[in-house]
Amino acid sequence: MNIDRFDNEKLYIQLTDILLSKIHSGEWQTGSQIPTEEDLCKSFDVSKITVRRAINNLAIEGYLEKLQGKGTFVRQGPQRSGIPMKTILVEGVFQTEEGRQIKIIDKAVLSLKNEDVMSRLGPVLDRDIFYLSRLQVAQGVPVLVNELYIPMGVCPAIRDWNPDAGYVFDFLKKNSAPKIVRVNQAVEVGKPGSMSDHLNTRAAGACMIIHRVFTASDGLTVVYSKTTARGDRFQLDSEYVRLH
Repeated sequence: MNIDRFDNEKLYIQLTDILLSKIHSGEWQTGSQIPTEEDLCKSFDVSKITVRRAINNLAIEGYLEKLQGKGTFVRQGPQRSGIPMKTILVEGVFQTEEGRQIKIIDKAVLSLKNEDVMSRLGPVLDRDIFYLSRLQVAQGVPVLVNELYIPMGVCPAIRDWNPDAGYVFDFLKKNSAPKIVRVNQAVEVGKPGSMSDHLNTRAAGACMIIHRVFTASDGLTVVYSKTTARGDRFQLDSEYVRLH
């Protein structure tokens, strides 16, 4: 299989299907290391962003695993049996709602250069990004930092959005942003890094990191959200509802 540039399907979606076919056919066997990003770029004549988005898709699905400093390896893949369900995500702190505060850390329009964020955003309308970071405090204790990355091409009016005036998704809807049809979520245990000062934790300490990518029907990213939370003050609950 090769990339078809005359196909209406996005390149990263085509590449995702091609890589998945290599796993299903046994060409890439469970436990084996796949070619490097550079080799895949050369093999399929696509950009690193396209390759990273395809690999991230398969990592989220459970077919690939990225090991820092070693490469990307084939996993067995997810089991597809079960009951169709929808998921309601509820996140919160271990304290009550009383005493909850939200403080804006930073709000800016920037030219995106962070490699990890770029790979998670994938295809976007442009690289000028609206960035917002907010700290949530409960009863005087810092709990989490939420960062939002929104491509300016999605909604130019986002530059003037007042976070204190309402929810970002309500603002996007009112200002004709593309309709969100899919949300991919990845949860990992990581380090707070530069957010340690805001969370009052050690930079090398463990915390929960939640990545959410909100995409439109054409595959373009509308919003990327990254939440860095203290494990001793935060919980993530999932409620599953059967689809009829």
